[in-house]
Amino acid sequence: MAREDDRIDNRIACLRTDRLPATLVSDAGYHCEVWRSSGSVRRAGERQPVDRIIKIPRTATPAREVAVLNRDHQRLRAALGDIVPPTVFVRTHIDGEASVIAMAPNIRRWFDVANPGNEAELAPMIARDPRLRDALAHFIGSAERWYREDDRVLDLYGIDNLVLDRNHHLHYIDSFGVFFHADLLEILPDPDPGLATRIRTSRLRLEYLNHLLERAHDKI
Repeated sequence: MAREDDRIDNRIACLRTDRLPATLVSDAGYHCEVWRSSGSVRRAGERQPVDRIIKIPRTATPAREVAVLNRDHQRLRAALGDIVPPTVFVRTHIDGEASVIAMAPNIRRWFDVANPGNEAELAPMIARDPRLRDALAHFIGSAERWYREDDRVLDLYGIDNLVLDRNHHLHYIDSFGVFFHADLLEILPDPDPGLATRIRTSRLRLEYLNHLLERAHDKI
């Protein structure tokens, strides 16, 4: 649940968190807390609005893992384009430990697309909007290709990772650990049961998205 007019709890070397108004958007994520900071900055003598998301990982993130985060984000952006908001990963110190924060534009979410509870409202909406149908089909096709070719499972475990805004634009807004590696379930002698659950849930939600798209086509 969001906490209004709050401050980020952590000490972050690259941010004056003691002076930065912020709202806790979510602390339920597996990898990170999500904060929203909005206001204005002065640029070229003019006040310009700023509305951004700041993601703070739950554990320290060494430099080599930051490189992986950047690489995976670039992979997403290359395949999905504007479906993935541009995200900056900033190496910094959090509470004295080397880590990273992720900053991205705030997406004003309207519907969680991977939530089956929204199917009755989303299916006719997708049916009426060919641009949205194409975007969803492209997203599904890319996720299936990553799984088929690389054993990479796109993270849909977080049910609000794939969202729709009020302009009917599709957004994939996850930043940390966006891929699960399915082959680890066979390689590791004692794989994490939680990983198996996250992979299974992500695959089931991708199947649901296929179903949602098919239902939308039936309504055309």
